[in-house]
Amino acid sequence: MQAARHVVCALSGGVDSAVAALLLRRRGYQVTGVFMKNWDSLDEHGVCTADKDCEDAYRVCQILDIPFHQVSYVKEYWNDVFSDFLNEYEKGRTPNPDIVCNKHIKFSCFFRYALDNLGADAVATGHYARTSLEDDEVFQQKHVKRPEGLFRNRFEVRNDEETEAWMKSFDLSASTRAGFQPTSAQLHDLCSFCCARPT
Repeated sequence: MQAARHVVCALSGGVDSAVAALLLRRRGYQVTGVFMKNWDSLDEHGVCTADKDCEDAYRVCQILDIPFHQVSYVKEYWNDVFSDFLNEYEKGRTPNPDIVCNKHIKFSCFFRYALDNLGADAVATGHYARTSLEDDEVFQQKHVKRPEGLFRNRFEVRNDEETEAWMKSFDLSASTRAGFQPTSAQLHDLCSFCCARPT
């Protein structure tokens, strides 16, 4: 497989995915940011929190001077992830919906959209993971403890081997806090924006 040139980065509006996009830009990749809306809900004040996250993802793209796209997988999430969770819960089991979401949404719907609609050579997320081939049919990302003092996130997925070629590098899992010291105006702007976000 040839080296990736155009990378589509899933942006949540949070720090981790913003840093992933920044690292890709600093390494010379053509980066496109995509925000996925997977849940349609209002908080107790009648505000859709996904809208705020989308605005933050858009702002990250502005700071990094990269294209921004938004896609909705609300229907797919309900049918493939949440309904399955409810069915399993009724049977007395408590599955992890995040793992199912990773399989059906992030590395299926989003993956296909990035390749087919945006012409991506590769996709990226802001998750901490290392990859391994569990057996001939199951490709798995294993949880990696985040560097001390650096963000917060966890990522697991079980997908087929076909996806392996696109998931070779998880830069955040090997990053250190010192590697994120502001060294450019763009990084400084991004750090200021991310630090201003409520936790």
